[in-house]
Amino acid sequence: MEVPRLLKLLSNEVNLQILSVLRTGSFNPRELARILQRDESDVSRRLRALERAGLVEGRWVRVGGKNVRMYSLRVDGISIRFQPGGVSLESSKSGEYSFLTVKSGTPEVEDFFGREREIQLLRSSPERVIAVYGIAGIGKTSLAVKAFPEAFWYQAEETEGFDYFVWQLGIHLNALGFPQLLEYLRAGGRNERDEFELALRGIEETGTTVVIDDLHRCGDEKMGRFLTFLAEGLKNGKVILLSREKPSLGAENVLYIRLEGLDVESAYRLFEARGGKVDPREFAEVYRLTRGHPLAIVLFAQASSSGVDASGNFFDFLMSEVYGRLTEKERLLLQILSLFDEPLEYEAIKALYPGRNVFAPLYALARKGLVERRGELYFIHDLIRGFIERVREVEPADYYGAYIDYLLRKGSARDFLRAFKYAVLLGDEGRITAIIEERLRRFKRVVQDFQGAYLSLLSKAPQIPQVRAEIGTVYFQRGFFEKALGIWLDVEDKLDGIFRADVLSSIADVYLELNDFEKAEEYLGKLKEIVGKNPDPEVELWYYVIKTKLHYYRGEVEEGLESAFKELDVLKRLGHYPELEALVYLHIGDIYSEMERPEEAIRYYLLALQVAKAYSLSFLEHTCYMELTKAYFHIGEYEKAVEEGDRAIDYFTRIRNYRRAVDTLGYHFLALIGLGELEKAEEDAKEMLRMGQGSNYPLAWAGYIFLAVIEKLRGGNWKEYLRLGRERLGDYPWLYEAVLEETARVVDVEELKEK
Repeated sequence: MEVPRLLKLLSNEVNLQILSVLRTGSFNPRELARILQRDESDVSRRLRALERAGLVEGRWVRVGGKNVRMYSLRVDGISIRFQPGGVSLESSKSGEYSFLTVKSGTPEVEDFFGREREIQLLRSSPERVIAVYGIAGIGKTSLAVKAFPEAFWYQAEETEGFDYFVWQLGIHLNALGFPQLLEYLRAGGRNERDEFELALRGIEETGTTVVIDDLHRCGDEKMGRFLTFLAEGLKNGKVILLSREKPSLGAENVLYIRLEGLDVESAYRLFEARGGKVDPREFAEVYRLTRGHPLAIVLFAQASSSGVDASGNFFDFLMSEVYGRLTEKERLLLQILSLFDEPLEYEAIKALYPGRNVFAPLYALARKGLVERRGELYFIHDLIRGFIERVREVEPADYYGAYIDYLLRKGSARDFLRAFKYAVLLGDEGRITAIIEERLRRFKRVVQDFQGAYLSLLSKAPQIPQVRAEIGTVYFQRGFFEKALGIWLDVEDKLDGIFRADVLSSIADVYLELNDFEKAEEYLGKLKEIVGKNPDPEVELWYYVIKTKLHYYRGEVEEGLESAFKELDVLKRLGHYPELEALVYLHIGDIYSEMERPEEAIRYYLLALQVAKAYSLSFLEHTCYMELTKAYFHIGEYEKAVEEGDRAIDYFTRIRNYRRAVDTLGYHFLALIGLGELEKAEEDAKEMLRMGQGSNYPLAWAGYIFLAVIEKLRGGNWKEYLRLGRERLGDYPWLYEAVLEETARVVDVEELKEK
């Protein structure tokens, strides 16, 4: 590929993010799109361009009768050489790897003057968390850009909260060689303490500077708790908070800087740089009116270059001079942009602007200081928006609908949340319910990945039954089963179609979690009636998922197996749910395991593993390793059990899922006993106990029983360990018996049983 084209590819932030994620392994475009919160078709297009450039390589993998495209890095690095005859690029597959990163959405600052004292204070302050606050347009953003040009930049928005922020931070830290936070989030980790600690570790180990702009827009209390946590514990790296209001973090180790206007010399230099033409003595009056406010100075410069008297009220001036001199197309575009309190992509602006050539008015507005650019995004300052709202002639309803359609076509969870926000602003119940149906069919992971942001949006339209049902779904995901059940029972009769089907399947699922099988069967019957009247494959899938679960919980394994195979049939008709396909294979494996048919269980665990690896579903992949550890142990293939267990234990420990790590350690321990590896087995038992101290997971206390087994095999004093194990598992007698039953497969446990 030609050098300029390759350099252009490498200068794009999204392409660099893709390469950064691929550094950690092979990925399918769908999972990459989920990680980066971008449209899958856009990610696929970029992957093809990177493949043509020789930076990545794609290969087809056959999974379940389908071809799946997987991508991985082809090179470890790129070096640029300047030679007499031109420029050459060389790639390597060996040596130390140093990955390029770019500023994440950092605003562009053209003319910056003064602020030397503030920059020095920001850079040299011993405080790790610094809050810069001041009125709109005073220059907080420009100051942070100049002080920390390589910082990770996050623009806070109303529709997003900590959940989205931590995803973006995870992507950034992953690019810097700290993948743990992103791995944890991809695996579905949602424990607040774990998120905070992993984020803090990542910032410290990479020395990252994080800038959170417009913090006042973020109403998520979790973000506030996170920032307080950082203020109390961060020792390396920095976090810069930009806000109109002084944030209250409740921590001592925070430096607060209230930003004022520019000094007169810096203000005049900015005025001249933006084309201002008045005598320095006359500028004294401009400075008196603006008080050194940077945005006001820029706008006055626009007027004074045309010989306008810069006196009078600022907004009167803006109305009569700056806005009045715009062309009709520029005014229209400015009015459209003023409808949105968030930056817009160029493609979105093209979709909203009625004319063919939007570039010309957009460029003109940017040159005049009325539109700002942040990476690939364009926006107008809140001060300007406030004025435009007073003179605006366009109607929000004429543009919000088009923007909603544009966002839903893009297909990421973030775009879904924004579309929902504007549907609520429209107050269009039809739009809102249609978007919720899109969530049920296309954006299933929103309620797992962005619970806080989604719940905040839902709370703005609670009178709509479909919205109430979604609120119940968020509560269910958070483990508040009774609260979710109350909401669903209240709205059940107010819904029809797919919305009622969703609520009925959810109610049945809650009753299963509460072990009320009779009620679960009652609501499963209601769901069956809907399937019979209107065979929607999506609803049919929900029906069989709950049916399989009900039979399995009741111990009706044959019926559960039959239902699980029906799930597979429906999934093949739907054809686009690899995550669910892998889950169904896992469930079939579990059923065969329950039926004591481990060879058949292994077959389906391996099918699940194949799908999970093909689609880069790391959590499911390692869940398969966990189940294979158990299955291989049951057929006496101890070496394979240890091999698969090693993978699962390492992964679940890294993502802090100690329950699954302990589950795997139990069978890993027994397989090591079967191999006669007592020292390694002893380490497993001790690791289980260490995890139990932090998680209080009951099975972890089986580590005492396992230590008793070790001491008994060595001829040592095993009875004290056994006493501790019995004491810890005293409230779980069934678990104690199950541990002994499995242990009996490799050692004699008669002396360990209750007398």
